[in-house]
Amino acid sequence: MTIIKNLRSLCVFCFIILLTTNSYSQTVEDINAMPSQDVQSLVSKAKASGYTPEQLRALAASKGLSPEQVNALAGKMQGAQDVSQNVQDNLTIDNSSSVVTNETNLRVPKKSTLFGYDFFNNPNISFQPNLNLATPVNYQLGPGDGLVVSLWGAAENTFDLEVNRNGSVKIPNIGQVLVSGLTMDEASSKIKSKLLNVYRGISAPASSPYKIFTDISLSSVRTVQVNIIGEVAVPGTYSLSALSTVLNALYAAGGPTDQGTFREIKLVRNGVELPYFDIYNYLVNGSQTGNATLRDQDVIIVKPYISKVNVSGMVKRPGVYEMKTNETFGDLLKYVSGFTSNAFKDVIKLERIEGDRRVLKELNIGDFRNASLRDGDAIVVNEIIDKVENRVSINGAVYRPGDYEFTPNMSLKQLIDKASGVLETAYLDRVVITSNPEGKNSTSSSYSLEDVIDGSVDITLMVNDVVSVFDKYNLKEQGTLTIGGAVKNPQTMSYIDGVGLEELVLLAGGYEKDADPRVIDVTREIIDDDYKTINQTFKISGNTNLDMNTNTPFVFMPNDKITVRYLKGSGDQISISVVGEVMFPGAYDVTYRNERILDLIEKAGGLSPYAFKQGVSLVRRNPYYKEVIQQLTSDRINDSTSTKNVNIDLNNLEEYRVAIDFNKLLKEGAESRQNMVLKDGDRIIIPTIKETIKIEGEVLLPSLVRYDKRLRFKDYISKSGGFNNKAKKRKSYVIYPNGDIAATKSFLFFKTYPTIQPGSLVVVPSKAERTGGISTEEVLGVTTGFATVALLIERLFSN
Repeated sequence: MTIIKNLRSLCVFCFIILLTTNSYSQTVEDINAMPSQDVQSLVSKAKASGYTPEQLRALAASKGLSPEQVNALAGKMQGAQDVSQNVQDNLTIDNSSSVVTNETNLRVPKKSTLFGYDFFNNPNISFQPNLNLATPVNYQLGPGDGLVVSLWGAAENTFDLEVNRNGSVKIPNIGQVLVSGLTMDEASSKIKSKLLNVYRGISAPASSPYKIFTDISLSSVRTVQVNIIGEVAVPGTYSLSALSTVLNALYAAGGPTDQGTFREIKLVRNGVELPYFDIYNYLVNGSQTGNATLRDQDVIIVKPYISKVNVSGMVKRPGVYEMKTNETFGDLLKYVSGFTSNAFKDVIKLERIEGDRRVLKELNIGDFRNASLRDGDAIVVNEIIDKVENRVSINGAVYRPGDYEFTPNMSLKQLIDKASGVLETAYLDRVVITSNPEGKNSTSSSYSLEDVIDGSVDITLMVNDVVSVFDKYNLKEQGTLTIGGAVKNPQTMSYIDGVGLEELVLLAGGYEKDADPRVIDVTREIIDDDYKTINQTFKISGNTNLDMNTNTPFVFMPNDKITVRYLKGSGDQISISVVGEVMFPGAYDVTYRNERILDLIEKAGGLSPYAFKQGVSLVRRNPYYKEVIQQLTSDRINDSTSTKNVNIDLNNLEEYRVAIDFNKLLKEGAESRQNMVLKDGDRIIIPTIKETIKIEGEVLLPSLVRYDKRLRFKDYISKSGGFNNKAKKRKSYVIYPNGDIAATKSFLFFKTYPTIQPGSLVVVPSKAERTGGISTEEVLGVTTGFATVALLIERLFSN
């Protein structure tokens, strides 16, 4: 039943549109006699226009149609079925409050070149009225508004009042006061006059002790229902604050669409049209004309746009603009905020639709401001030519290179004087002038710069000439000097003419402590026509104390390389250490270059009684260690929060452990191959006696087991629960205390496990995860194994 009522209402108001559009009066009899095909036509018009039943109801009220006409149309359209499905899907009708609620998010940003469109589609701004500001003096009270009346002084009291449906407020002990339709000033005067009947002190002078002061303010604002129809994002009936204006209502409805007008927003109140609100005038000039405060049952109508003009090029705000019929290009300039500084204003291009095609027109500087515009016009403002008409340039070895103003009969000497003259390093034999006359190829001419400067030659320049003054040192590569070896800061520097050896050493930070100034090599490149010799070497001696008064009499040439040699036998001190079970563990300095392990043990006082000889090892620095990569690897290992697998680069360890067979070393003595020569940073590690074996990897329970010389490899595995399902038995291995590693050996089905020593680490690795079936190599291995076993068995039985 509700659906039929809504269908009926929609068709009724479609007819209302036709009535108001054709501007003639219809009686109830005329409505009843209306043909059904006309009714269906009106329904189609409503569907195409996008009007809702509540919008049409508001429009009918604003046009003054009687309830009898509406009821007649409702009866006529009782059987109508052709209703817009879009209206039913997008709008929810609340008959109790007659408010249309749209379920679409209004603040969805949508970019558009139409000026003013983005103003209503910016999610970062809001045009809700501020209720905390002072009440406007022209605000008219109505049912639902709240007032606060405060009295203080000789008497104190506060009254919270609300304007009732009759438009009155009821003041205790005073009675009803009609305030509906009055402004705040008018209502305050009327209420005060009523309060005087009880509180006579209100009229007393301010200095009187019987004076009663009063204040009447607006505490809450009523809600008004406003109908917004036409080309807005979400048309409907909205409940807004009574302080809202036309602009607030438009923003609540999402603003005009790109097909709606921004220039003539119509406000209809009680069937009377109020002055239009021009959004452009508001955005550009801040004008509030037409932005009236809303009242209950006001109707805001946004019609389709009037005409649109596209502006591009050198204007400050290019885009699409809606123009009124009588507006000109001069008005458009206000909206685009004028031309940019590089705009070419003499001729402005206008593309216009005439008939069935577009034509191009040109607006001259004299009349373009008064040119009228049409719907669909496209205006292009071009940029000025990037060209300087009166320019000459000078570059190179002058004090102020750059562009200068060209004047008639300007000479080359005048231009050089404008550039503050040439540098001391200028090449005086030649100056080049490059000319580029209009429409011709570039040409160049050269003259003696020295003759130009002294006035012997007078050269007249032309527009756009480019003068090049050369630096004599740039014409030929000057070369470098390189100093290295036993100096503190080896470096390569630009060639310095006449520099001495001592100056070069000082520039390199001085000699190193082991430098031998008596032995200095100088390498100089030479040109040999026979292609046999490429460098020549000189041996010179320097001054030890770098006395400048006794410079080494040697003339350096460009690209010479100077190398200061070190003293014979000099070198860095070698520091080694011994850790663990010795009498005096710690760091020691090497006395001789060929000191060995036994020498270090002797310096440390020999082994302690608790030394575990089988576990002695040497830790040596990796000479190819990449410190940066190692640090990255270390950081990844120490990161407990990482969930990724960490791959340690075993080829880039900072140190390596070298296994030492110490028992063999002690037995064979100093001549033993185990008695290695020590290097800087070496550490000899002598552990304490070990009595346990550690088992880890793919066993049921990794554990630490007491060493028993009677037990073998598999016995220790059994003490850890045995192999698990993931164990790769044939790859099991043992790490001995001294760093040696022994792996399991396999032959056919037989395995030989390594022996166990005290302090050993038994490791059982995992099987690799299979991604497919058995590989070809595995099939071949298994087949070969079976064939070998079969052959052995055959031979055994044949014997």
